Amino acid sequence: MLQVGSRGSDVTRLQQTLSRAGYNAGAADGIFGAKTKSAVQAYQRAHHLTADGVVGNNTGRSLFNSRNQDLWDGKPDGGRPGGTQGTPGNFPVNGSNRQKLDFASNLARQMGLRITSTTGGTHTPGSYHYKGRAIDVAGSPSQMAAYYRRLAGTRPTELFYDPVGGIKNGNNIGAIGGHRDHVHVAY
Repeated sequence: MLQVGSRGSDVTRLQQTLSRAGYNAGAADGIFGAKTKSAVQAYQRAHHLTADGVVGNNTGRSLFNSRNQDLWDGKPDGGRPGGTQGTPGNFPVNGSNRQKLDFASNLARQMGLRITSTTGGTHTPGSYHYKGRAIDVAGSPSQMAAYYRRLAGTRPTELFYDPVGGIKNGNNIGAIGGHRDHVHVAY
């Protein structure tokens, strides 16, 4: 169990993992302080865990599984032996839709993209956004195109970026309109 006052290499690893996942835990100094607690609580809220700022069994399992480690090593094989061309390393192939979406969110942050929409918003009621299964991300056109290509091999339920194309239920459907300034991905 890690909590305010904990120190050492486990705390350093926690801080590094939180940072890679897009949560600002401050410097990876091995000291569990207020900033690390705030980052843990933000992670817990985002993953529907008890937001107590303590890294116990449930939070630890969620944080330290493979989807938050080395999201993409830049290799065309996905960074794993026998990997699939264009698929990010450590993608949770047999994971839940939530795990896959967490991976897509983490990858977006790692690539310097902004998550512009998660649930609700101006989306059609009943859409994957309202079901908590979709995100929209934005950045430069080249960043968004690279993100689209990296996720295309992950078999998303939906993946749209008009300048590059569209995927729905595993089928390439081409551009559908309305997705020129962001990439939409759903699992």
